[in-house]
Amino acid sequence: MMKTKLIYSLTSMVLAGAAFNAQAADFNYNFVEGSYEHYDLDGTDADAGKLAGSYEMTPNLNIIGEYAAGNIDNPTDGSDLDFQNGAVGLEYHTPIAPKTDITTNIKYINQDIDTGNDEDGYSAGVGVRHLLNDKVELDANIDYYDIDNSDDTRLKVGARYYINKSISAGLGYSTSREDVDTVSTNIRWSF
Repeated sequence: MMKTKLIYSLTSMVLAGAAFNAQAADFNYNFVEGSYEHYDLDGTDADAGKLAGSYEMTPNLNIIGEYAAGNIDNPTDGSDLDFQNGAVGLEYHTPIAPKTDITTNIKYINQDIDTGNDEDGYSAGVGVRHLLNDKVELDANIDYYDIDNSDDTRLKVGARYYINKSISAGLGYSTSREDVDTVSTNIRWSF
């Protein structure tokens, strides 16, 4: 409950900050990103490497995709279970303030775990991107997932530092209703 309140508070701060900026944002929705993610699955650890990308097809619509592979600590015998996740979808984005964009997305998802589970589903979400200055961006998202009749809601906050116009580094934290916490770090190349 405390984590959820913290995420909602940070999201509110990002949205409130939009009202105090006078300069237009020029967000880039064309990128490739590599990341490391650590998951706490209600007491069970997992780690993954992830490759994600986005390509703007029209001024407000981009195609998005991601692929992650990693392992989950098996709590029964201490071995590792391999897993893979893939997603592809569409994202719509539009400015809501001079330095702030709102985003919405829908994705098809496939998950495959060593136990023989191969599951399909979808996610839908809404988010906000906000530039604090020309080097620092904050973002917040809420996403709903429905995968093989199991659903969850995930709240995520992140920060990105722009080394230059093409290269940036990010940190993220997410938590979900099903008690899945994720900490991530990434490098993004924008083109």
